Amino acid sequence: MKYTIREMMKELTGLTDLQWGGYAFYHEPLERKFTPEQKEDYTRLANKCGEEEAESLLSEYPEESIEEIAGELGFTVKTPDTPTGGGHVLFAQYVEPKEITVFMDCIEKAEKLINKEKLQSFFPAADLKDVLMAHELFHVIEYRKRKQIFTQTEKIELWRRPFSNKSKILCLSEMAAMAFAKRMTGISCSPYVLDVLLMYCYNEEAAIALYEEILEAAGIREREEEC
Repeated sequence: MKYTIREMMKELTGLTDLQWGGYAFYHEPLERKFTPEQKEDYTRLANKCGEEEAESLLSEYPEESIEEIAGELGFTVKTPDTPTGGGHVLFAQYVEPKEITVFMDCIEKAEKLINKEKLQSFFPAADLKDVLMAHELFHVIEYRKRKQIFTQTEKIELWRRPFSNKSKILCLSEMAAMAFAKRMTGISCSPYVLDVLLMYCYNEEAAIALYEEILEAAGIREREEEC
């Protein structure tokens, strides 16, 4: 089915944190190990982790920008146009131990799309570069606090005998990073929405496929089919 970018943004910006949690768990390798109730609990805890880390930084650096905070923490922020090598579309990345990169080509394309399609109401006062940078900044903090931060210390036991085997829950990191970026930048919707917006700038069909996947993971499509 064909959707306009406006239709997709209207639907996605209305999703709740718990619905986005469903999408996050959709890509979790251990997804089948959790009950729906456990997924909801973990979603709340991951969001709480991200928000608390943001509150801590905002209290410590109340007047500084995301980029300035990254500098204060000893990290370099790079803003090349596009990734070098390979055709895979990247929007931003954190390279351990001290580098954050935001690729500006996607930002420029997204800003043009927002203006062309008049999507400003979905992203009031949002600076897309800051949102992407803040997301990666959480991973910076996560790396530094990896021995005590919830997203890295929380594990699920896969089996007990003959030895206990525990594994990290990978989607907790992404959920917390999104909550962190939302609180740091004041964006009114979940930054997960940008996955579709930015992808649309490069491949409309891929963006629509991702949109449909999100609706399925959030339970929207099933409810619509039942009605």
